[in-house]
Amino acid sequence: MAVGFSLYYFSEKTGEYLQKIINSSPHGIVVQTTALSTFLPATVNSGADVLFIEYDEGIEGLDLWIEKIKTQIGNSFIFLYINEATTTVLLQALRLGVQECFISPIKNEEFQKALNRLLQDKPDRPRQEQTRIVTVLGCKGGAGATFIAVNLAHSLALGLKEEVLLCDLDLKAGDTASFLDIRPKYTILDIIDNFDRMDMHYLKDIIHSREAGFDVLPGPLRMEDSELVEVHHVEKILQYIREQHLYRWIVLDIGDQLDEITLKAAEMSDTLLLVTLLNIPGLRDARKLLEMLHILGFDDNRVKILANSYSKQSDIAVPEAQKFLGQNVQSVVRFAHEPVIRSINEGRPLVELLPRHQLSEDIRNIVNMLHQGNGANGAKKSLVDGVLKLLRRGAKS
Repeated sequence: MAVGFSLYYFSEKTGEYLQKIINSSPHGIVVQTTALSTFLPATVNSGADVLFIEYDEGIEGLDLWIEKIKTQIGNSFIFLYINEATTTVLLQALRLGVQECFISPIKNEEFQKALNRLLQDKPDRPRQEQTRIVTVLGCKGGAGATFIAVNLAHSLALGLKEEVLLCDLDLKAGDTASFLDIRPKYTILDIIDNFDRMDMHYLKDIIHSREAGFDVLPGPLRMEDSELVEVHHVEKILQYIREQHLYRWIVLDIGDQLDEITLKAAEMSDTLLLVTLLNIPGLRDARKLLEMLHILGFDDNRVKILANSYSKQSDIAVPEAQKFLGQNVQSVVRFAHEPVIRSINEGRPLVELLPRHQLSEDIRNIVNMLHQGNGANGAKKSLVDGVLKLLRRGAKS
């Protein structure tokens, strides 16, 4: 279980230090940072689990302010950070009734013990509806994973009126930005470089917000920069975004490769859409991917097969494909060359450009399937971790 922190500090150096301490714990997440001055805010963010306050006995009215905000924060806790401890200061901290008091320097193990105590005592509080992660995987290059991911993100945001983030994790060949005709100022690398000082406001500044619909987190702009993204980066970023409840849906475009990063993304997802073409090469590759996913513990309820660019005239029939794959095809997106090319060339999702087209209806059917489904994150973690270790070992050799 994650513990969300709101930081209040007088020194920027202290603020950065406390963020590093919080991020050193697997349970700690910074959700807000506020630089204080002699003018103390009348109200505070009561949505965090913990208010972590830099305590300075020289600030007039600070004790009264802490007593006042204790009445505002409901089930939240208060931690104090003290640069220099004196008997007077420690006694005053006790009088204020704070849950934990830390003296500089903070030892990581002491901080973790404090979080463990908090997690044991923390009352159950109503939380927002859980963020669901949908991963889109193509059976091979050209299967249309990016087209599906882009249009799915737009339809989820438009049709369900819910917050959606589209994240490009096809790190070497990602094309999401081109499909949406955006020139991103920031990418996932900016989050990685600044994760230690991450809060919700900074995250929103990094993510590209489209005027119509969903937000976008682009992948690296240069192919060589893909090597800078590591599996633990992706895990921490997805976990952070999910814990903040900023989005109801996260759509991940992972291209057509299963490597250590895309496997981690798939492991963290609630639903994995495997996009296949109904021809012999596409179905062969799809079956190989299905076999691997099933070995790793991804069951049929979680892996949904989607047939893209379907045509009655030229493709293998759906029943034959299902027999070959050993699993039902959950949804079909029909073939329509000209509208798809127009959508890509104009940099607009087809469901936005041509909302009444049959393809737009096919995409909305996928949205309905996701909205009704309740696929649980139930991959066999030990097997997934084992595969990740083998992939890392192979990369080093």
